[in-house]
Amino acid sequence: MKRLSRREKNEIIRESQRGAGPGWTPEMLARKEKSLGPNPFGGQNHDTLGCKFFQVGLWPHAIHEFELAVKINPWKAQFKVHLSIAYLAAGQIEKADQLAEAAIVQAPTLASAALAVARVSERKGDRLAARAWFERCLTFRPDWEVRREAEESLRALQQALERA
Repeated sequence: MKRLSRREKNEIIRESQRGAGPGWTPEMLARKEKSLGPNPFGGQNHDTLGCKFFQVGLWPHAIHEFELAVKINPWKAQFKVHLSIAYLAAGQIEKADQLAEAAIVQAPTLASAALAVARVSERKGDRLAARAWFERCLTFRPDWEVRREAEESLRALQQALERA
């Protein structure tokens, strides 16, 4: 594939700002379509704002911002994890479960996704599944905060299982 020169890139940008006009060739349209692919930073501002709302307990606002982030960038599993946790905090367990599962399928090595699935399983009352997911979190790097959180949750869950 031919690399675009700076002049060609600037021409595409100018034309895209004006909209496709009569001077557009099929090749130019194809390059524009390709340039509009997934943006790895799309939705980040909504995710960050959602995290701020979540930290102060404004669940509906956090959910709204996380939903926007997922809508803008459905390729980023971390956004789905954040939305899942917000749904869980708001008591919407089924939606949280769907998103946590989608995130772990999309990114099986994402520690926070595994932790989200564990939290949802715990909230649903499925202690064995929660235990398995917490144990999976322990396979991640020892310096990750997620691992420490999973260790604490696993200890508490094991104590609860022993008492029952």
